[in-house]
Amino acid sequence: MSSPVSPPPDASRIDAQNRHIAQEAGLDQDLESQVPPRYGAFTVTTLGVILVLMVAAVIWIII
Repeated sequence: MSSPVSPPPDASRIDAQNRHIAQEAGLDQDLESQVPPRYGAFTVTTLGVILVLMVAAVIWIII
């Protein structure tokens, strides 16, 4: 006895074919699923420079 929620075997096969065709064509990517990077190159560079300056200041204060 099959559950009423599961689709018939033919529908599952057709869905699998549609997913395969969409993947080959590159149509299976939603814009919402593409997450942009959290920090850009400028932000990373700026934070790196600030970190280096802070380390240099600590070393200068200690010496």
